[in-house]
Amino acid sequence: MTSLRKTVMNYVTGLLVVIGVVAAITSYHFVKYEVNSFQDNALHEVAMAAGFVFRQDIEPRIDAELEDQLVIQIWDETRTPLHRSGPVVDIPLQAELGYADVTAGGERWRVFRSRDGNHAIQVSQRWSAREEVAAYAAAGASVPLIAAIPIAWLLISWAVKRVLSGLGKLSSEIGERSADAKDALGLQGVPLEVVPLVTAMNSLIERHQLALETQRRFVSDAAHELRTPLAALQIQIDNLRARELSGPSREIAQDLLDGIRRASYSVNQLMTLVRADASIESEAETVDAQDLIGLIASGFAPVAEAKGVTLTVVPQPACELNVRADDLRLIVSNLIDNAVRYTRAGGTVSIGTQQLEDHLVIEVLDTGCGIPEAALPHLYDRFFRAAPVDIDGTGLGLAIAKSAADRSGFVLTIENRSDVVGVRGQVAIRLGAAVPAAKAA
Repeated sequence: MTSLRKTVMNYVTGLLVVIGVVAAITSYHFVKYEVNSFQDNALHEVAMAAGFVFRQDIEPRIDAELEDQLVIQIWDETRTPLHRSGPVVDIPLQAELGYADVTAGGERWRVFRSRDGNHAIQVSQRWSAREEVAAYAAAGASVPLIAAIPIAWLLISWAVKRVLSGLGKLSSEIGERSADAKDALGLQGVPLEVVPLVTAMNSLIERHQLALETQRRFVSDAAHELRTPLAALQIQIDNLRARELSGPSREIAQDLLDGIRRASYSVNQLMTLVRADASIESEAETVDAQDLIGLIASGFAPVAEAKGVTLTVVPQPACELNVRADDLRLIVSNLIDNAVRYTRAGGTVSIGTQQLEDHLVIEVLDTGCGIPEAALPHLYDRFFRAAPVDIDGTGLGLAIAKSAADRSGFVLTIENRSDVVGVRGQVAIRLGAAVPAAKAA
């Protein structure tokens, strides 16, 4: 995945570096040209002055660097040397007047030859001295520019970050939205180029909500329509079973009654799913965790006893929770229902609570058939069932529990037990919403 900010900054940084290098090279050549012109004129002036003010007793400068010293040579009309100053380098008298480039003593020299009536005058300067001046001048021009690169980088980085901060807020808003969110994404702070994308996403959200609403309405209507005929069928079958029937007929009637009950359970689950999808948020209320667990478990005690499953509630200290009790009841009921449903006769189901750091965890343990590893990622998918085919179920219980947990901010976890074959179901509630029950005086 490509980072827009990183890509922009890489291009900008590369561009600034190239500009700095080009500026330095250009400055070097321009300054070198100017320095050459200046130094040529200086040679000319020195030669003219030497011709008019020639004295043998002038002492050379002792503070001048060897590289910066000029070689001044004067000959008479017979080409007899009359004067020589500067570094000891054999630079021959040039045949023509004016400027020339020569090599002497292993170095390149810039030479200017002039003359008056009786003298030939030649002044020479190292090319390295000229290039040093040009290099220093170029450095003086380019160093500020190069130093400005990190400052410009910081300024541009700040500007880009500020421009893209709108995208960061937008991504956070999208990440925190639930699947049922209906509000349109805000455009405040979003870069102008991204506005069409956000507008298209808002249109997609609207169509998605319309599709979900249509689906919910269909499921709700279908469930409502099925409840009445199913109830009527169950009444008729009960009336039929009340009559004196032969053995095979009574078995058929019992099978019909079991099928009607399974269908009614599925319809009730669909109705519960519709209510969960509707995101109807009930008001928070204060409940005691232990009392809530005990009340729910008591409703499943007859079913567990009929199956030969031992259902126990582990005693724990009282703890009051300020939560949406309807959602918590729905989650715990589904966990206990699954545990009892998928545990064979002779097995156990245990419900208890424990405090882990800043959460209160309600835990349901069973010794049932467990969950295949391949099925774990799909546990919360609607109508998905990982249980054996001989165990009744709709595949909606955990989907309903997950929807309620997300709506109320609980953390729902379903996993296989590591100590024995079975499943551990947990719902974690942040203790920020929990208040320890007051102790009796």
